[in-house]
Amino acid sequence: MFFGKKVVYLPTCHSTNDIAAELVRREKVSEGTIVISDEQTAGRGQHGTTWLTNRGQNFTLSLVLMPTFLTLTEHFLLSQAIALGIRDYLSRFTQSAKIKWPNDLFVNDLKIGGILIENSLQGSRLAHSVVGIGLNINQAQFPAVVSSHVTSLRLETGQTFHLAEQLPVLLLALEKSYLRLRAGQVEALRQEYQQHLLGFEQSRLYTIDGRTVEGTIRGVTPAGKLRLALNGGPEREFDIKEIKWQWAD
Repeated sequence: MFFGKKVVYLPTCHSTNDIAAELVRREKVSEGTIVISDEQTAGRGQHGTTWLTNRGQNFTLSLVLMPTFLTLTEHFLLSQAIALGIRDYLSRFTQSAKIKWPNDLFVNDLKIGGILIENSLQGSRLAHSVVGIGLNINQAQFPAVVSSHVTSLRLETGQTFHLAEQLPVLLLALEKSYLRLRAGQVEALRQEYQQHLLGFEQSRLYTIDGRTVEGTIRGVTPAGKLRLALNGGPEREFDIKEIKWQWAD
């Protein structure tokens, strides 16, 4: 196992992704190195959102990878593999874990985790990737602004988890999924991602161009766009900023 062979632990930091990227720039860092913190003061989510977490209750970490076998056009495969690894970890405790496109983890329609991948290029290939992961484990209360749409393993199972014991279990699930990608099991990973995709082949409500529409997810393109069949209309492809999910309050 090489994920987590080197661990950089910080009691608190602004962002584990920023620290990991700085380490990559400053020194030779081995693949699988993780930066983990009890608390992030400026943790980031996708597209400028903020990741809110209580100190010492959840996983906030970043993983350094060297996926030089992937071209820029294949970058979404890395996101799929990481999401599947986290889902596999969650499936040890709940059968309701799903991947919400493009790279969030949900349980029973509630967000339990998120992924932020920042890539560096060398020519047309990925040189290194910093994979930020936030995963709610023991937190039982959340800020009112997000509490109705967020959960944790503790809330879902009634158990309290020892983070130091769970970390290698999570890293092993991630490593297994990453090694499948490195071995070229691309189509199998794409099929599994689709199989575990939240809303796949289900009619749900979305907001598109300011209007509420009903649609059914048909899958994801190799470039990472969502394929959605609008009821009464043709199938279309969407980027993350072009569509918003609607949730029951």
